[in-house]
Formats: sequence, structure tokens, C-alpha cells
Amino acid sequence: MGEKSHESDRLVIAGQPVPDELAPRDSTAGGSIPGLLRAFLPLNADGRAEVRALVRSLPQRERTDPVGIPHAYDAEGPGPLVMRLLRNRNMNLGAVAKSVYMVTRGRRYWAVSTYGMIGHGGKELTPDLLGDLCALLDVPAADLARLTGITPDPAPVNVGDLVWDVRRLTRDQIEHVIKAAEAIRPR
Repeated sequence: MGEKSHESDRLVIAGQPVPDELAPRDSTAGGSIPGLLRAFLPLNADGRAEVRALVRSLPQRERTDPVGIPHAYDAEGPGPLVMRLLRNRNMNLGAVAKSVYMVTRGRRYWAVSTYGMIGHGGKELTPDLLGDLCALLDVPAADLARLTGITPDPAPVNVGDLVWDVRRLTRDQIEHVIKAAEAIRPR
């Protein structure tokens, strides 16, 4: 992968488990990512920078789960790989479905089960969906194309760096960020 690669992503790509010290701290926190995107996306550049600074300033808390995020999607292929990368961002299937809806501004909403089928290799990963998921991944499109053999359509927005930065926060910390983003949202 390129210069933006993360150690835990390299492990996921290699099919290795992510050690606890690199894994998300709170498995329930990923469910708050769609709400964070809902509050973050309408902000102007200054508001987004303020939210990003807040996220980076928050300390990592103690683990709320006895173990890190469980490994899922053991199937081979591009769909399972991309879903494992999203899981490494603490995103469960519901969070993925809602987040894609947010980044596409309502143009795409697939059922949670559809994303599950992609993760288990039962549904093909298409260039348009890979482009939408690329928005959440903080992985360059060229790297995703090389890893999956699929050239992604252009991402609708790029919030992957924000999703990456919140992956090790707890649910209450993300909820705090959402409230802060809502407070600076233009009225």
C-alpha cells in the first residue's frame, strides 16, 4: 500500500489478526459514525478543521471490550477484503450502510444484508460501490484498485481520515464530537 497505509490495515490485508494495542477500543462506537458524518458533512472547511482538531485532541480511553474487534469475513476476494478494512475502522454492517447513505447524500442505500453478502463473497463488489466505500477508508483509490483488481469510481467525498481518527475513540467520545459539530453547523 501507499504512504497512507496503517499498520493495522497491513495486517488485515495480510490476513493476520490486529493486536489489541492497534484495535478499536469500543466495539459499539462505530455505530455513531453515521451520526458524526451527518453533523460533519454540512460544515465548511473551517468547521471541519475544528472538528478534526477536537477528534485528535481526545485521549484514548481504556478498552470497553475484553478483546478487540473480532475478525470477520474470512472469504477471499475484493468484497471481503474491503469489508475487513471497514471492520478495522470499527464499522459494523449497519454503520457501513448508513455511512454510505450519508457520503452519497442519499443516492445509495443498500440493506445491511447486502453489505454482509459482499463481505462473505456472495455479492460482487462493483466500481461504483467501491468508490463510495473508498470515501470511508482513508486508503488511496490507486491502492484499492491494486488490492482488489477493481478501479473504483471517484469517491463522492473523502471522510476516510475522520473515520480513521475516530476508530479508537469510545462511543461517548464520538457522541461528544457530534454535539460539538452540531453546535458549529451553519444555521
